[in-house]
Amino acid sequence: MEKRIDLHIHTTASDGTCSPRQAVELAKKLDLAAIAVTDHDTLAGLPEAAAAGRALGVEVVPGVELAADYEGREVHILGYFIDPDAPALQRALADALRERDARNERIVDALARDGFPISMQALRQAFPRTVIGRPHIGQFLAERGFAADLHDAMDRYMRPGAPYYSPRVRMPMADAVGAIRAAGGVASLAHPLQYYFDDDAVRTYLLAGRAAGARALEAYYSEHSPAQTAFLLALAGELDMVPSGGSDFHGDRKAHIRMGSGIDGGLAVPASVLEGLRRQM
Repeated sequence: MEKRIDLHIHTTASDGTCSPRQAVELAKKLDLAAIAVTDHDTLAGLPEAAAAGRALGVEVVPGVELAADYEGREVHILGYFIDPDAPALQRALADALRERDARNERIVDALARDGFPISMQALRQAFPRTVIGRPHIGQFLAERGFAADLHDAMDRYMRPGAPYYSPRVRMPMADAVGAIRAAGGVASLAHPLQYYFDDDAVRTYLLAGRAAGARALEAYYSEHSPAQTAFLLALAGELDMVPSGGSDFHGDRKAHIRMGSGIDGGLAVPASVLEGLRRQM
């Protein structure tokens, strides 16, 4: 029986709740052949994960997940086998983090003006050594009784249409793909069915990503049904792209998603997917 892998994992370096080492330890416990650490807009978790992988015999693919703009819509681009020291990728990450910090400050300042006991200093103390984002703000509010949980905090305060929502300026999709490719990596279009495109629009989006230099699409994903996975695998073949796959594991922050098996055990990414990606380098 072919071993499984998980190429979409978040750690405490961004908005996951497992440290990079804990993520690798869990992968070992689950007998996964390989994982990719793909934190949002940061590579900070990669050295710890790589060291744990070497010690425990789990392949750790250096990765990242970048937020990008496609026709005014936020889309996510995964990068695999990246060189963390590549200047183009470092510049893209620095720009993304500056914009993320600016949005955080807009949200926090608006909350504070309305009497919420929150500040950027308090957030950094509560969540050290991480890239702070809206999930951290939501958790902070929920832990202080202003929401029932993270989901409630996001819905009540920070989703589009909520009183403290603030949009984020994102790099164009072509720039995100280009930064990954300049770092020697393979760009994959993350969860392409999560953007509420119809079938024709999905195909158009994938073609645009392919034209920008993406060579993979995330066909295997926690929220995909078998029919959706089959649809994306067929599109990958049609468009001369390769499939990638992962759970989008965040630990306790998305407790319904399990590393390696997704939601209710419905995910199984075969190890051969990794070899397909490797051939795109």
